[in-house]
Amino acid sequence: MSIAVSRCNFPLGSSVEPISGKTGIGLSWSQPRENSIDAIKMGINHFDGVEFDLRLSSDGVLMLHHDNKIAGGKYFENQTADEVKSIADTFEDLLKVSEFTKPWQEEGKTVCIELKSPHPSSGVAGGWKGGSKKVNYLIKMIEMVDEAISDFDLPEGTTVIYAFDKKFLKAINSVGCNHPHAILMPRLREWSSGNINKAMASPSFIAHSMPRLMKKHQKWGAPMTPCALDYLTGFTRHLTLGTTVGLHGRGLEKLTKARKGFPAFCWPVPLNHERAVLDAGLTAITDSSSPEINQLPDGSERRTKPATKPLSKGDSQPWNEMSKGEHRELLTQMKKQWLWKRSVDELINSSEANQIPWEVPRMIGHRGAGKTHHSID
Repeated sequence: MSIAVSRCNFPLGSSVEPISGKTGIGLSWSQPRENSIDAIKMGINHFDGVEFDLRLSSDGVLMLHHDNKIAGGKYFENQTADEVKSIADTFEDLLKVSEFTKPWQEEGKTVCIELKSPHPSSGVAGGWKGGSKKVNYLIKMIEMVDEAISDFDLPEGTTVIYAFDKKFLKAINSVGCNHPHAILMPRLREWSSGNINKAMASPSFIAHSMPRLMKKHQKWGAPMTPCALDYLTGFTRHLTLGTTVGLHGRGLEKLTKARKGFPAFCWPVPLNHERAVLDAGLTAITDSSSPEINQLPDGSERRTKPATKPLSKGDSQPWNEMSKGEHRELLTQMKKQWLWKRSVDELINSSEANQIPWEVPRMIGHRGAGKTHHSID
């Protein structure tokens, strides 16, 4: 018996307004620096949420930054907050910006916080030996994040903290963090990059098919699975051990049956795969953040807020302005389409004006508004 998962009758709608009447891909948008306050502020208002990276300066300040090295080959964690202030904003300053905190608190926007471990050659967190020093380092970061956001009234289901580091799970279990957590897969090393890092990640990738990966995250108590798009597209999906799934046809049917609504946040999702990911009921993490992109390569309308502005009926109400009855109707439709395991009543009980069930597909801005040097092709 096949599962009818329609790509044409997808219930989620577009919320992008054309800029100066433009359609397709515009060229005049000036992209803010990745992980900057401006990028994160733009991303959370343009999409259903944002993802950003945190590193710890040598003087113990949480900084918004991705790379482990800065100009001159210096390791980021060996620098003070003042020494890197021109390339990295502080997490504390981000939390002072109402254009970021208000959507997070009041509109059901999702914030994914990735904790970055230092390069082993930096000598920080135990260096190449790691061990308990690495765990303690991550515990410190987790506690600092937890304390920094503790004063905010954040509904359950709006925040997730994750990392690639294999020590992260031990650290998060030791500290008893108050927020959902997950492990990024496949595991990328903090000391490598590019094709070498991909090669190093191959054993981790091959050992886990998407269904197997989801079961592992459920065992860990994660609310979702953050994973590479390679698990679902191209020849790479056939390399994994376990059930092969995909975004189309029989592969999509197997995926929908296997996950039963358990969410997956996929990265990075290029424009040509964006519709298929959302149509599969999954969340897309994107680098294509220009507000001038209101059409996908196939000519279809782009949906930038499938969770926080979910209906496709013209000027539809955003989620936080809908009634409980409208939430119920929408969630009933989604549950039926994607075979979610939880009952409608359970979904409604985990819903508020500012809280959207994890199952609902989202669009998330990677590093706020995409990679700084990302080009759209």
